[in-house]
Amino acid sequence: MEIIINYNEVKNTLHHLNTDDTIASAHGILCGFACVKPDLSLDEWLNEVLVSIDFDNLNEKSAHEKLAQIYNSTLLQLGDETLNFQLLIADEDCTLKEQADTLIQWCQGFLVGLGLQKISTHDEDILEMIKDFSEISQLDSEVLDDEENANDLSEIIEFVRMGTLLIQETLQPSKQDYISTDTLH
Repeated sequence: MEIIINYNEVKNTLHHLNTDDTIASAHGILCGFACVKPDLSLDEWLNEVLVSIDFDNLNEKSAHEKLAQIYNSTLLQLGDETLNFQLLIADEDCTLKEQADTLIQWCQGFLVGLGLQKISTHDEDILEMIKDFSEISQLDSEVLDDEENANDLSEIIEFVRMGTLLIQETLQPSKQDYISTDTLH
């Protein structure tokens, strides 16, 4: 089952909706929120991202359906044992500036999402990683916008991607302890 979300296909999803968030920051919020709230519902996420939604408006209804797909895909990715999780940010087809901007927005959203619930961890690595995300969220995208920085940027993106999985794993260790009843027979 394909669970990769194409940034270019969804970047304008929020365009018709009542929100100040970009799709990158909305995805960051979703991931951060999912790290601290294992049973996060679609509505709980959308309530953080959208001011309102009008299901009689076809543009809004279709955007809502797209957001539901993003929600489902993201939770599948976060739970995927093959670490198939991807940040919903601009990819290599976009300018470095757009990649940097969307990474910064994503990190800002992630921190917002994390902050929606109390984080109960004293794990130094995780606290350090959250601090790193905070620093990334304050970077100047202009600085990252040159070819020399392309490698640095992809390293930062990979750091955030793996960091997100580590944060989630640490804040929700119950997922790894779960044994399917099918395997007990």
